[in-house]
This record gives sequence, C-alpha cells and structure tokens, in this order.
Amino acid sequence: MRARAVLASASRGERVVGLAVVSGVVVGLASLLVGPKRGDVRVDVALASMAAFLFGVLLAFTIVRTRERLALVHDLVAKGNASLFSIHQLIAVFGESDRTRVRALIDRHLTDQIDYRLVDYHAASPSYLQLLEAVYALEPATRQEEVVYKELVQLGVDMGEFRALIEAATGQAMSPIEWFGLLLLLLLLLGLIAVLPGGTPLGALVAGVLAGTLVTLMTLLRRLDLLRWHERVTIWEPTTRLFRHMGHDPYVPREVIDSGRYHPKGRIRVVDYPDPYPIRTTKIISVEDLDDQSRRGPAPAPSTANRAPLRAPGSGLWMGPVSTNSRLDGSPGSEV
Repeated sequence: MRARAVLASASRGERVVGLAVVSGVVVGLASLLVGPKRGDVRVDVALASMAAFLFGVLLAFTIVRTRERLALVHDLVAKGNASLFSIHQLIAVFGESDRTRVRALIDRHLTDQIDYRLVDYHAASPSYLQLLEAVYALEPATRQEEVVYKELVQLGVDMGEFRALIEAATGQAMSPIEWFGLLLLLLLLLGLIAVLPGGTPLGALVAGVLAGTLVTLMTLLRRLDLLRWHERVTIWEPTTRLFRHMGHDPYVPREVIDSGRYHPKGRIRVVDYPDPYPIRTTKIISVEDLDDQSRRGPAPAPSTANRAPLRAPGSGLWMGPVSTNSRLDGSPGSEV
C-alpha cells in the first residue's frame, strides 16, 4: 500500500528530488558498468545529438503551452472567486433568509471546488447550478434590491462564462501519445548519456547530473500539466483569504497539508477523504487550530464521538463553519 502511494505521488510530480536523485544514480552507475564497452563513439554522439535536439524542442514547446494554459486557468479561477465574493457582499441588501441561503450555497460551492482536482473542475457544477438558481429566484421588493438583483444576475452570467472557459482549458491536458513520445526520447537520451563517458568516474558523475536535470524538467512538465505549479500562491493562499473575508474557516484537505503543498495557519476546516478519488460523499471535516498544534505538538486523531451533521436537517445547505466531524449526508461517523 505504501509503495502504491509513493508511485502515485511520483506520477503526479510530487517527488521531484527523489526522482532526480534516483535517475542520476542509476545513470551514473550504468555509465561505470558499461565502461569502454560501447560501439563507435561517433555514431553514439550523432544519435545523442539528434535525440537531444528533438527532446529539447518538444519539451520547450510543451512547457510553454502548458504554462499558458496554467496562467489562463489561474486567471479565470481568480475572476470566478471574485464574483463569488461580490455575490456574498451584494446579497446583504436582501432579507435574512435569502442572505443566509445564498451565502451557505457560496460556501458549499467553494468547498466542492476544493474537493476535486483542478483538472476536474466540472465536478463542482451541481453546487454552482444550485447557487445560480437561488440567486435568480430572488424576488426584489425595493428599488435598492432591484438594482442589486440586476448586478447579481450579471455576475451569474459572467461566472458561467468563466466556468466554460476553465472547463475548456482544463480539458486540454497532454495526451498519452505526447507523453509516450517524450518519455521514449527521454529514455533514449538517458541511455546514450550513460554510454558516452566511456567508464570514467568524472564522466559518470556528469552523466548522472544531466540525467537528474532531464528528469527534473519532465517532473516540472508533469506538474504544469496537472495544474499544480505554483498552486500555493495562486490557489491556496487566495482561497484561504477569501474564506476568511466571508467569515468562514478556510477549507483545506489534509493530504494537501501532509504532502507539504500548503501549510495554512490559524483555525481551519481540515477535510479527510477515506475513499479513493473522486468519491467525496464520505468525507470528514474537523476544525483545527494549526497555530495551537505547532506549539503543543501533533494533534490527536479526530474523535468519532459527538459528531453533528454539517447540513441542516432536510436541506442540502452548508451551515457555515463547523466544529465537529460529520458525514455530508447527515449521518454520524463518516470522514471528509
């Protein structure tokens, strides 16, 4: 089970140093073992030159394309979150029942977005549609509410456009054929790099460093393709601030914290997923103060006692920040 988790983490580009070191050591040892037992060095150099040229051109082109895609997605996500905050503030002119309902749906939609990977942005569409239905169903009774209602409708239209563009961009991930071609060129290049030094210790060291560098670049490409590059400053920190501005505790998956992708501070909602992705109906939410934990040491495992529903009985709405663990379906004893 542990080996499977490590392999899955490596395939997502989360173990950059480990992959680079292992690749460098393997290529360096292979170079020493091969020694002078090789063919015509001129042929090896020619093959290495062609492989390096093809690999470099394809890698550079792909990195540029994936960076542009990532920047577009981050920009659209930021605009969508800004629209959600505007709705949260504008709804204040309506009655308490409408205000509470819409704000609860905004919190639910944000948490749904976090529950799924950014490449699966479409999975949060149901909560988005419920939010739009609640906004469009508002009945303005005063002149001020009529003016605000028009703004809310326009924000809903803009959010629909942002979501369509995000879903289109996230669907443009690299195809298996592209990955196969790059990996094939990488293996060929690593093999030629291991052969060229002729068994000298210095040549083996250089070959190992080159191999580690190439693997690092491929890992960077993998993280760009999964939309995880610079996610701390472009996704997690802005979302944490957004939750706090709306009066809620930030919502962060425990796996994100444990993997070192983001280290939130203060009081937050930590979510655990006991079932494999994308099953999120059994998630467990617990409120933790990470500042207190850093002073006292690791916190004990969440208790399974005294769990209360995260939703109001008979409704599908989030009821704001919570202080207990619960099932999303209202039954006790589940995980986030």
